[in-house]
Amino acid sequence: MNGYANPDRPDQRLSNAEREDAVARLSDAQIEGRLTPSEYEQRAASVRSAVTRGDLAPLFADLPEVAPTVSAPPAPPAPPAPTVLSGPGTLPPPSAGPLPPAPASVRGSRALGGRIGDTIMALTPFIALGLFFWSGFNGGFVWSWLWFLLIPVVAIIIYGPGGKPDRGT
Repeated sequence: MNGYANPDRPDQRLSNAEREDAVARLSDAQIEGRLTPSEYEQRAASVRSAVTRGDLAPLFADLPEVAPTVSAPPAPPAPPAPTVLSGPGTLPPPSAGPLPPAPASVRGSRALGGRIGDTIMALTPFIALGLFFWSGFNGGFVWSWLWFLLIPVVAIIIYGPGGKPDRGT
């Protein structure tokens, strides 16, 4: 429909959606100050009882023409642009999506001894658990819980006392 003031086919019947759109356009005209509340109520009642497009023409004749808005479905998001890295340690822009895994030469461990230190740290809880049960069955479980203090002690020895975050170096 081009407009309510000059309909394309004045004898064509209105749908419920077209009536609601016309009421919404009248509401916009009231908000803009083009219609008083009483005029809006009268015209909205006439729109709701209108049968054909021609019935709407006199209700919009004195209002400016507004292009109808067609709501299109949202466009799918664009695929991320391919990421081109120019060298080791070079990061793509933040909007480029998830980072590819870094090569082993770039991805270093902060652990003392590198991967061996990481392995020792991963095994420490199991060693502490084994020592807990060994000392518990051989001497009593009262003090055997102290073996679990090995976990933070080994972590401090391997990763350092500062607990500073890894800066990628």
